[in-house]
Amino acid sequence: MEQNVYFFIGKGGVGKSTCSAIFAYQQSRRERKVVLNSIDPAHNLSDIFEKKLSNKVSKVRSNLFALETDINIWVKRYLKEIENEVRYTYKHQTAFNVDKYFKILRYSPGLEEYAILLAIQNTLEKNKDKDIIIFDTPPTALTIKFISLPYSSLIWLDQLSNLRNVILEKKEIITRIHKGKKNEKETDNVLIKLNDMVSEFRDLVNKFKSESFHYIVVINPDKLSLFESTRIKNEFGNLKIKINSVILNKYIGEKIFLKKIKDIFPDSKISVLEKQKEEIIGLECIGKQKLILSD
Repeated sequence: MEQNVYFFIGKGGVGKSTCSAIFAYQQSRRERKVVLNSIDPAHNLSDIFEKKLSNKVSKVRSNLFALETDINIWVKRYLKEIENEVRYTYKHQTAFNVDKYFKILRYSPGLEEYAILLAIQNTLEKNKDKDIIIFDTPPTALTIKFISLPYSSLIWLDQLSNLRNVILEKKEIITRIHKGKKNEKETDNVLIKLNDMVSEFRDLVNKFKSESFHYIVVINPDKLSLFESTRIKNEFGNLKIKINSVILNKYIGEKIFLKKIKDIFPDSKISVLEKQKEEIIGLECIGKQKLILSD
């Protein structure tokens, strides 16, 4: 069976963690091996499952595993990777003292978003034996940023590659005059790195748009939640990514609101999760919940 990946998306506080935990539990009861990963810096899964989770996969119940990714770890790994790349690429230019520039790298725009992408890739790579991988995502703004990062990066990388090629062509002209013909493109570390990054981001774009990746928007029956979910739909539409499902959480019979959701998301499955008198905490309580597909 092909591995399926699910992203639970929505405004902060709408119940993404709860809905993803219920969905993960339900899938595990169908004898599917499931991994649920919280990539939201404000983790809630430990409280919901009443089990201390960490950056490593832990067994929650039969066929169900979970973890809470520490994004700071991935930020540090990425910064170290950049430092090593710079040192290797410019090892013949140590006179420029590049060390003083490393501290400022931690303030680079897009750093957190790329760290999340690294965490997602790592989860996918290390759990190829699982049937389903579920991601409980950060609030809307950060989620849209990390989803769109590979798309915008490809535009920049294309221009950087063109610029690097022009630089190398100029260098070849000078080298040819003095030493004879020499093709530096095949051995240029910067161009090789740019090409590797293009390949990496193109692979991510293809994954995000593939049929095995599913996007579930969680909404509460209030206007702010609906406005933000509409924004998600529009942003994802620009990236040509389909919203597969919408969950109306904390539902208490708001039929007019439910109709609005159906009108905004005509091509998505609409489910409801009724509001409970008590918080949904612990496996016993999670196991009693049902995500009901609306008429």
